[in-house]
Amino acid sequence: MNADRTIYGRYGSRSSVQEATKDISIRGLASSMSAALAIHEAYPENRKSLEGKQAVVSQFKTPDDFPSLRGKYGAALDYPGAVTKSCMHCHQVRDADRQVYRSAGQPIPDQLLFPNPLPEVVGLRFDPQWCATISDVTAGSAADVAGFQPGDEVLTLEDQPIVSLADVQWVLHHANESDVLEAVVRRGDQKLPMVLTLAKSWRHNSDILWRVSSWPLRRMGTGGMSFDTATEDQRQKVGAGAEKLALVVKHVGQYGPHGAAKKAGFLQGDIVVSFDRREDNMTPSQLLAYAAQHTKPGQTVPVVIVREGKRQTLSLPMQD
Repeated sequence: MNADRTIYGRYGSRSSVQEATKDISIRGLASSMSAALAIHEAYPENRKSLEGKQAVVSQFKTPDDFPSLRGKYGAALDYPGAVTKSCMHCHQVRDADRQVYRSAGQPIPDQLLFPNPLPEVVGLRFDPQWCATISDVTAGSAADVAGFQPGDEVLTLEDQPIVSLADVQWVLHHANESDVLEAVVRRGDQKLPMVLTLAKSWRHNSDILWRVSSWPLRRMGTGGMSFDTATEDQRQKVGAGAEKLALVVKHVGQYGPHGAAKKAGFLQGDIVVSFDRREDNMTPSQLLAYAAQHTKPGQTVPVVIVREGKRQTLSLPMQD
């Protein structure tokens, strides 16, 4: 960031709980910082290319102004006592933004449900050792159709200079549901233009379960349950084909709002084959998104489970 607060680029990405550092490296950070210094050397003549990188103004001036966070945190941390609880965590701002919609009984927008999408959702993977070099392109993906290749260095996306994977996420985060993004890549000695076409509902291919912010979504839409995708053997036992819903209850919350599913009679090991009368195949991440966008607090949805070979319908309350 420039001293006048103009943002040159972002660094730092995560896509897993177990492998928290697989998307970053010291070498990658150095590469991104070198790219940012090159932008700085060209500043302010390149100011226009940086317009899309600047922060978007929120409807609330500060995090403390969100209704669900207002008055909960002071200016000082409680170091001798509960220091973690006395600190507002970054992810809580996203949670509070979602809560505004949920409390109003409105669907949570895709941009808030699937924030900062990883490039994998469009078929791109980046080498963490370099600032913006593609390591893999998924066959048949939007990126593959556009012509991206492993080894390409992404120079710009939507006219913004790219210095990291996080910069690509920033552009994707602010893209529309169906959009066409223009890019320029360096391939050998050539600079090539690319056009990346985003399909409708492209964000829904993202996996949000690893994010801490999925925890409130489980309270809202699954009563505190978390799921695993059923194995092929489990699918056969419940008679669910590849296109049918089959999610295994991995965990059932025990307390407060996260114990709502327990009170409704759900048990670990139950296999969900219908949720709110939907029987089409959904990932656990997609089920959370469905509940956040198609149910309202106070509503009760029917959930069909298979337990010990027998089907039964339970009523699951949707919560604020």
